Amino acid sequence: MAVLRPARCSALPAALCLTAALAGCGGDDASLDDLEIGCVALDRPATFATSADFAPAVHGTLAGWAPDGRWFLTGARISANSSLHFIRLGPRVIIDRDYETPARIDDTELFQRISHSDDAGNEIVTATRVSNLRPDGTARAERAMCVSGNCSVCTAKLIPATHYNDEGEGEHLTLVGELGATWDPTYTLNVRVAGTLAYVIRRDGLHIVETRDPAHPVELGHYQHTGQGYANDVKLVDAGPRRYALIADTPIDIVDVTSPSAPTLAARIPEAAHTLFTETRDGKTRAYLGNYDGRCAVYDVTDPLVPRKLGSYDSGATLIHDLSVVNGIAYLNAWERGFLVVDFTDPAAPRLLGTWGSTPTHTSHSNWTPTAGGRRIALHGEEGYDAHLNVVDVDPASPTYMAPFASWQTRPWISIHNIMAFGTKAYLTHYQDGVRVLDVSDPANPRQLGYYNTWDPQADYATSAFYEGAVGLDVDLGRKLVFVADSPRGLLILRDETP
Repeated sequence: MAVLRPARCSALPAALCLTAALAGCGGDDASLDDLEIGCVALDRPATFATSADFAPAVHGTLAGWAPDGRWFLTGARISANSSLHFIRLGPRVIIDRDYETPARIDDTELFQRISHSDDAGNEIVTATRVSNLRPDGTARAERAMCVSGNCSVCTAKLIPATHYNDEGEGEHLTLVGELGATWDPTYTLNVRVAGTLAYVIRRDGLHIVETRDPAHPVELGHYQHTGQGYANDVKLVDAGPRRYALIADTPIDIVDVTSPSAPTLAARIPEAAHTLFTETRDGKTRAYLGNYDGRCAVYDVTDPLVPRKLGSYDSGATLIHDLSVVNGIAYLNAWERGFLVVDFTDPAAPRLLGTWGSTPTHTSHSNWTPTAGGRRIALHGEEGYDAHLNVVDVDPASPTYMAPFASWQTRPWISIHNIMAFGTKAYLTHYQDGVRVLDVSDPANPRQLGYYNTWDPQADYATSAFYEGAVGLDVDLGRKLVFVADSPRGLLILRDETP
């Protein structure tokens, strides 16, 4: 998942961020065709005390509109939202269950203004306007964000929120069991499975779950997050008769989970990691860290009680968001710098082997590197608006080394998150589009084999957050189960009957 930062218009892809003055302040010359999607920075001070600071609206198009339910924002990402939820109460509309500041609605527009002061005394204004309902049921949504009168405005197309292609709950993936209804409403991030135990990482730490009966998972133990950041990822290391969980956090906690009901802190690595990956070669286990300072540090954790630093590579990015490792070759998602391949066979002297330095959305988020079609490929996921799964040639002997040659996507306003592959079958967590399973035996033509929609757009647990839904996963091939860390729901266990 992306590192949480304050949302702002300039965080959008450059193609969507325009520097221009917003058109006009009311008037009758508007048209239903006036839908310039994207973001503008106003070249004049504005208060958005009324809707007159927005672009002109066509009068009367909201007459009789029943907005109740969730609507997706498409064409541009507005703030930290992927959608808006409406409840109409006569001349007022509740947006995203904010009963304190309802919007007003008439036959022409819906308008809401929220204002508060920050610690520095600046007035912070967020104004939302919906107008121009079209015959096809879509509308124009605008949101202004202002600090002391300096405003930017993003405009998107509003459409009813449904599952992708109006799918049902699932195909070849079915829900077997679920755990999380009684957990605190903190974000669930990732899961690793060993035997019948699932190790679930949430913002509050590590939850150890017995899944011997997958229809009735039972929590056995909980290790409370103790770091300065938030627990985000987990990997397992077995050392003799004992098992340890490495938790990506600030610092990294190494937790003895040999007794699932009594996990205890065993050691720490003094690094700030967002993600991590472990590999055992030649009897040695190494942990590769995706750090918040853009470095990939490598530690020998063969004896997890005495982690030993072996080296580090500075990617030059703001962070290493994720990574995978095969035979000492690390595939680094160096966020805005791109996708890097680094040789760590001598960890004291890592060498850059290749770079795909300009992903379409300028976000390199996650990857997995299977062999398919007779060569090693990377399944590379972006994160953000218009994210794709990109198939990248990572065969050093290929003339197209480090070049993407195929892509796959559900819909632009819902992002991919994590990726795993087994043979030529790839498993993706896809936020609000749930879990997707792809056949990549012909890597130039990825083909969907099955799906499960973990997220219901109209459910009470659903929010308007862009990063919500299926986040992390692991696969138990022997039991044909997929374990899903779903941000609002917790741990989901799916039966995998994909061909």
